[in-house]
Amino acid sequence: MIAAVRKLARGDEVRLTDGSGRVLLGAAEIEARIAELGREIARDYAGRVPVLVAILRGGFVFQCDLARATDLPQEFDYLSISRFQPGQRERTAVKVLHDLRCDVRGRDLIVVEGIRTDSTKMEYVRTFLQLREPASLAFAALVCQENARNHPVPVQYKGFDIGNDFVIGYGLDYEERYRNLPIIATFVPSGTARNSRRAEGE
Repeated sequence: MIAAVRKLARGDEVRLTDGSGRVLLGAAEIEARIAELGREIARDYAGRVPVLVAILRGGFVFQCDLARATDLPQEFDYLSISRFQPGQRERTAVKVLHDLRCDVRGRDLIVVEGIRTDSTKMEYVRTFLQLREPASLAFAALVCQENARNHPVPVQYKGFDIGNDFVIGYGLDYEERYRNLPIIATFVPSGTARNSRRAEGE
């Protein structure tokens, strides 16, 4: 399946066992854009050792490829948060599922997201990490949905702007499947409406 999906380009139909969609971003253009972002980060952080903090679970694939594209010494860490109640919008209405393992005080942090949505989750992440007193804090997102274009937490390293459709691939899932696809594609589960929303945990 992976080899066949890798050959697909923008607009091609994707048929999977439990749904279908269309390719928004092909494998080659994702790889090319990540290479560009890696060069930007290597330039901006020259002489430093940034910590790439992936937001679990949607950000880990992007984190790995971004790290390989960035010609710098670097470290990895991981953060996972979720809402106490799905309907709550307050920045503090979240719980930490996986905290950082390293002391990031005085370090340069780059938070790596698979997708930036209009959720308030990243406002909490920013506040949570600022309390750890890093030397700097930046955000990298592979894709940014239309509803999040004016998000209060800026994205310094952005891969692509997309619409508000539910998407899969490159770390993003449907019921924990399809994170391994090398593309970004819209996805509509069989027999469901088109307004599926991504869970807070990505």
